[in-house]
Amino acid sequence: MTGWRLLLSGPGEPGFNMALDEALALAVRRGWSPPTLRIYQWQSPAISLGCHQPLSVLQGFGGMGPGVAVVRRPTAGGAVAHSADVSYALVCDTVRLREHPSRLLYARFHAALGRALAVGCPSCRPPAGGYALSANRAPALPEQARCFEQPVADDLMAGSRKVAGAAQRRWRDGLLQQGTVVASGCSPDRVALSIRTAWAEVFRQRFTVGTLTVQERLLADELWRKYRPWTPSSWPPVIPSASNRSR
Repeated sequence: MTGWRLLLSGPGEPGFNMALDEALALAVRRGWSPPTLRIYQWQSPAISLGCHQPLSVLQGFGGMGPGVAVVRRPTAGGAVAHSADVSYALVCDTVRLREHPSRLLYARFHAALGRALAVGCPSCRPPAGGYALSANRAPALPEQARCFEQPVADDLMAGSRKVAGAAQRRWRDGLLQQGTVVASGCSPDRVALSIRTAWAEVFRQRFTVGTLTVQERLLADELWRKYRPWTPSSWPPVIPSASNRSR
């Protein structure tokens, strides 16, 4: 398949957001669907954990309330609190990744996103110096990390504040990159346009707005069972390690 598809999903239930991202990854890798960028938000406050993180990272997490759902992502990385942020999933096959090794793709996208935000979201323009990639050379977060509190190499920064981070999962036949952008003072639509503009620059492609296929929707519904979120009231009395909770 040629062409790149853009899905503008709007706010979604936390567990379904993760199920749909995995379903798209499977569909693209199997050749059912074209390379896809999905941009979405969160229907209700949620915390997403990296696929290998222990639940103990949630202890003392600021802003946890009785209605906050907790889900695992199909990608790794640190814990992220979602509310007014804009998230995305980029899925493509291996052929299109030949010029984009894992770390380079991460850095290229965040550099392009900084340029797009500077133009598209002037109301949230950072202080003098503009957007920049994190100088922290740590390549990955420790297991207990909270993503936006601990920048790693090539995260997008506005001064000392982290604006965007992401996590990848690569297979022999494709890639899923999930990321989140927190641009205070900028409308979700403008942030979404900046995300689209940045990925178009990285891959030198145009995205065409599309819709889910019936096959993708059925697959997401099936995977949704795996991603049913927890809430504080439904957590186990003893929080187990990721090794026996990972999905």
